[in-house]
Amino acid sequence: MKILKNKELQSQVLKYIIISLFGYGFVFVSLYIFVDILKFNKSIAFMIVYGISYLMLYTLQLRVLFKTTHSNSKLIKFCLSLVFFYVLANILYNTFNYFEINYLISTFITILILTPLRFIISKFYVYK
Repeated sequence: MKILKNKELQSQVLKYIIISLFGYGFVFVSLYIFVDILKFNKSIAFMIVYGISYLMLYTLQLRVLFKTTHSNSKLIKFCLSLVFFYVLANILYNTFNYFEINYLISTFITILILTPLRFIISKFYVYK
């Protein structure tokens, strides 16, 4: 298939995976620091960490991954995609839990399903 041989696309997918892993690592480490070391309230720590994470994600995807410039429409589309994927992730996760799939496996499956979809939406909608 022609799309699988596209070097730019392959590079973007690899960068997307690295950025995603970096983002998840940042979230876990930061939550640990805020909650276990600094003794922040868990909910407040979650809001702070995810707020910072999403700002970094927007900036990294904008400048490093898709090499484009900021615009209000891109930021709005990014925020809309966050809401969409938040709802979709909850639906998937809770559906798997309904079928009594372990919560960690449910999380992993949800991430596996949503990661390629998020890349496609980001590439062809958010940062276009």
